[in-house]
Amino acid sequence: MARLSAAAVLVLTCTLVQVALAPHLADERAARLIPVLGFAALAALAGVVWLASVPLLAAAPWAALAAFGLVLRLPWAVVPPVLDTDHLRYLWDGALLANGLSPWAAPPSAGIPAILGEAGVEVAARLPFSGLRSIYPASAQAVFALAHLIAPWSLDGLRLVMLVAELCTVVVARGLLRRSGLPVARCWVLWCCPLVPVMLTNAVHVEAVMVPLLLGALWATLAGRGAAAGALLGLAAGVKVWPLLLAPLLGRALPRQCLPAAAVALALTAGLSLAPVIVTLGGGNAGLASYATGWLVNNAPFAWAEVLLGTVLAAPGQVLRPMVALVAGLVGIGVAVPRPSGGKALIERAMCVAAVTFYLSPAQYPWYAMWFMPFAALLPFRPLLIPAASLPAYWLFFPLHATGNGALFNHGVAALHALPVAVALLLRWR
Repeated sequence: MARLSAAAVLVLTCTLVQVALAPHLADERAARLIPVLGFAALAALAGVVWLASVPLLAAAPWAALAAFGLVLRLPWAVVPPVLDTDHLRYLWDGALLANGLSPWAAPPSAGIPAILGEAGVEVAARLPFSGLRSIYPASAQAVFALAHLIAPWSLDGLRLVMLVAELCTVVVARGLLRRSGLPVARCWVLWCCPLVPVMLTNAVHVEAVMVPLLLGALWATLAGRGAAAGALLGLAAGVKVWPLLLAPLLGRALPRQCLPAAAVALALTAGLSLAPVIVTLGGGNAGLASYATGWLVNNAPFAWAEVLLGTVLAAPGQVLRPMVALVAGLVGIGVAVPRPSGGKALIERAMCVAAVTFYLSPAQYPWYAMWFMPFAALLPFRPLLIPAASLPAYWLFFPLHATGNGALFNHGVAALHALPVAVALLLRWR
């Protein structure tokens, strides 16, 4: 316990210093290298300490772990988001939907509805990608609207909703672990990760809501509840589309008699959630279409591949992007071929699909690690917990881009977060 207590003190110290730096890192355009480097180094150190402490967490009292995670989150709830502006779109979309307007109908640059008032004018002035319509499906939009109803135009509403979602993750993870015959103490591993509050409490990324839905879908699958599994997976796809790749795996794991109910529930929830985004893909200013065809963030191997293919192709991205999507889809099907034998196998294969999707994705934002880290934390599979210490390198993008060195990040620094993961996986499987 002495070692774990020392680790907790060190992680909390790093967190408090990061929080002190946070107000100076609220503006992406004004980010300077030294403060950002210090912030990222502290985050990486905290991640290394947490990673080393994962085996010790099982022996700690659950009340102490719950309190530690809560203490990690509280400071992040009172400072502005660090080098992140996604919350502005959440506030905008939530206000539109809460006032009976569609977030997919027109981009913010098309005009500010009078009903949004001065607060809408202020947010619209700071909104990035204001020429694009919303990328977020209906499940995510419902979360934004709920947050707006709780606290209009305020991060407080979003932070409350994300905190409740994280608490739900702990509860659902505990149920999934028990059903799988795994130690239930592992439900606290992700809760105690120091990178998670930066992503989900400070920057309020909507992945916080997706995680309990995904874990719940696995739990329902193991319980043989087809309708619940399909509905939860469909709702998760309504936050971020990629969970649909888990449908073959869950279908394979469910008893055959449960499949019709699961299929209907998935079709209804995913269909209703994704339909508004899909039917508005045309017009040239659809956020999802722009993201799928143009975003490239924090993925150096993809950038290298584009340069290489660019020597023989005029538009290498138009070839690469469908290829990586195809590979991710094939992995989703491949892991379902042998029927998973129990909860551990189901979690392992879901983690595989999520991790492959992340590392193939042209955009690898740190909060996207919430796609696979929740699964890795339940096993625990330590190579895929390394991103808690390596992904803080992402923040170096902002000062490098501001000084005209964006290419240095995209083709060099962006490889740093994936390299230790690749090495750890090779060492494990050699």
